[in-house]
Amino acid sequence: MKARLLQMLRVTLFAIAAAASLPAVATTSTNYSDLWATPGEDGWGLNISQQADTLFGTFFVYGAGNLAIWYSATFTYQSTGSNGAVTYGGDLYLTTGPAIGTPYNPALVGYRQVGLATLEFGDDAHALLRYTVDSVVVVKSITRFTFTAQTLVGTYIGASSDITYDCKDPLRNNLVTTDPGQFTIAQEGGDLVLRLPTCTYTGQYAQQGQIGQVDAIYACTNNAVGEIKFTGMQTAKGGIVGNYTGRDNSCSFRGNIGGMRLLQ
Repeated sequence: MKARLLQMLRVTLFAIAAAASLPAVATTSTNYSDLWATPGEDGWGLNISQQADTLFGTFFVYGAGNLAIWYSATFTYQSTGSNGAVTYGGDLYLTTGPAIGTPYNPALVGYRQVGLATLEFGDDAHALLRYTVDSVVVVKSITRFTFTAQTLVGTYIGASSDITYDCKDPLRNNLVTTDPGQFTIAQEGGDLVLRLPTCTYTGQYAQQGQIGQVDAIYACTNNAVGEIKFTGMQTAKGGIVGNYTGRDNSCSFRGNIGGMRLLQ
């Protein structure tokens, strides 16, 4: 087992080194796939399914006579504001087709554009939804809808990697730091504790739909201490991914964390 672990670590380190040698390319966008809704407004919502940088949304809302109705839109990237808000937009359609319980007949499928729709994401878990249906304007603040909690607890092999900015000493801007190797995430009392090879992070976990957020403090073996926020934390059978921003007494930093799950 130890030999396999060392081999896996060497592969991880090689991948990190190889990635660092590649030319810079545009980063993959946040994955907004989830069920979105407005807190306190039960009974309606927006399902988003994302592939690459295109979002497909299905609206389950209510129309004339308070009867359920569905709309759909394909959202493409529009812009990123100076505040970091990311906007997607697309045409909104009403679809009609053969009734349930009857043979499917493609000739009965019809599409009618009823308006436009935009999504302005303030962060990974909050957005402003604007759409029009036959000149009726709707504006809603929406969030990812949580109906069950995930757990980040596990043992992984991977790394964190971040870059500094807004340093008191400008010469320290753009420093890249990685922390590769085996790491663990454990629930200890009310705290979630992430133990990487050189730094330990302790904080509170909050579920946001299919992702999670951890507001934490950290301490490292080089005596660095500060505050950090992990966002977009998501686990699957194979491992974990997430992002983070933080600050110590001299610099801010932003980065990514990821690892494959070690099988027990």
